[in-house]
Amino acid sequence: MKKLKILPIILATLMVASGCSKSETTETKESTVQSSLNSQEINLSMVKPITINPLLNKDRSVGYVMNLIYDGLFTIDENYNVVPQLVDTYQISQDGMSVDMKLKDANWHDKTPVTSQDVDFTIRLIQKNVDSSYYELVKNISSVSIQNEKEFTIKFKQKYPFSIDTLIFPIVSENKIGTVNTKDANEIKKNLIGNGPYKIDKYEEREGMILSKNEDYYNELPKDVKDIKVGVVPDENALVSMVMALESDIASISLNDLSKFYEKQFNLTTYEGRGYENIIFNYDNPYLRDVNFRKAIAHAINRERIVEEGYMSDATLVNFPLNSNSKYYDKSLKPIKYDKDKAKSYLEKVKPVTDEELKQLENKQKENQKNAKKDSKTNTKAVETKQETETENVKEKDIKESKEKEQEQAIDKEAQLKEKLAKIDLKILVNKNNTERVKSAHLIVENLKTIGIKSHIVELEGQALDDAISSKKYDLALVGWELSIIPDAREIINNSGYSDEKLESYENSLINATTEEQISDIYKSMQKYINDNVIFISLAIRDEYIVTNRRVQGKISPNEFDVYEGITNLKTPEE
Repeated sequence: MKKLKILPIILATLMVASGCSKSETTETKESTVQSSLNSQEINLSMVKPITINPLLNKDRSVGYVMNLIYDGLFTIDENYNVVPQLVDTYQISQDGMSVDMKLKDANWHDKTPVTSQDVDFTIRLIQKNVDSSYYELVKNISSVSIQNEKEFTIKFKQKYPFSIDTLIFPIVSENKIGTVNTKDANEIKKNLIGNGPYKIDKYEEREGMILSKNEDYYNELPKDVKDIKVGVVPDENALVSMVMALESDIASISLNDLSKFYEKQFNLTTYEGRGYENIIFNYDNPYLRDVNFRKAIAHAINRERIVEEGYMSDATLVNFPLNSNSKYYDKSLKPIKYDKDKAKSYLEKVKPVTDEELKQLENKQKENQKNAKKDSKTNTKAVETKQETETENVKEKDIKESKEKEQEQAIDKEAQLKEKLAKIDLKILVNKNNTERVKSAHLIVENLKTIGIKSHIVELEGQALDDAISSKKYDLALVGWELSIIPDAREIINNSGYSDEKLESYENSLINATTEEQISDIYKSMQKYINDNVIFISLAIRDEYIVTNRRVQGKISPNEFDVYEGITNLKTPEE
């Protein structure tokens, strides 16, 4: 399955560190506890940089540090919504093909102003370097038209409803870097001046950085912002080890690392990540083309239990491939609830059909809809006439016969349903190396069994898994995505394998939207339509974790774009 990934800085993949026992972890802490406790600085770590140019860097730990030094036109808040940063005001054109912008009264760390020319230079530098982590974000930009030092217009090649969401790359100084040549742009001395809340006081390749508060920052910062010392480590595993050894105060950790940290020494911040989990259907299976069969499956699956047991509650239940706090996520949508009786009622409506029979059935349904009102009125009148002429004795006899007939029909329906389901054995595909999905698959098998649907699990990995999905050798598949930082869910929707005129009309409307209100309205309708028709089944978005040394007090608000969001609010103990 194709995954939409926008840079290691923006979409961080989980780190995998070697395990250690509880006793080993405790011993390490006790032996190194004095290493940083007396420091008045906040201590961070990053992998040794190949470059500190934020546009050309590809390491996520370096990128997180660069976020402290450089701001962009826009940034992503803790709810994954785009918000202005260097931009003071902006106006999208009615045709959606350009956006007029005015910069805030922001300066570089050397007191010179951040200008429209810097924005133009930054975009050209990224476009010149196709391997830049931000290249995908600027592919749709055709030009920058500069009006004056603070005002400019960005023009786009094609209309795109999320154009503003792409303008989250850091802005660099044309005066300092001077050229879009990669070699020159990577020179350390040309990348020591930023525009963010922290400035570089000192940088040595082996020792790291000392960052201090930018007193000239355009936004208000707390008065007692602490200096930051950034150490250099050889690899990502060492990032976790440094925090365990109390040589670093903050680190992004994986689920596998959680057991290494204890409450007495560390604070844990859990936040919603970008790992989206869902169930897709193979629409080549005629049963799964029947919405009643999909609804039966959806009602049979206990998603709450899957999140609790399959994902060990380390996930957020969602109904659509957007972060649950996104401004475009419809929290009012009522999801299909776990209900075995409803699941069975939908199963009774399912008919096994061939492709040709399915077409005939669709045509017949259209004809029936035209005559529905007329037939309803005729039937009602006939019943009323009959009821007027019946005697009480006849009524009692009919009622008795009716009840007997209903019982016979119920028995007959149950027998027919069992016979129908006996022919079904759903193949559930899952990545054998993903323990959470494997556990969830077993829970799904258990759920489906309670309503009489047989299913079995096929665990594959690597190329065999990719081939099975692409060739549709499954009925249900548990798959995972890394959500784009841009709130565009169309790729995941399109990869569900479902298509009809209604869904296509929603997507076409979304492409032509130019305002947040329009996008919100279209997304709301789209989410309801996908939910009502069970086009796929959303499960959850995986949690991510930040661990903080308890000596550092205060709250941070991380997301995968910026794990150090809120670091200016942190305090250290007084000497």
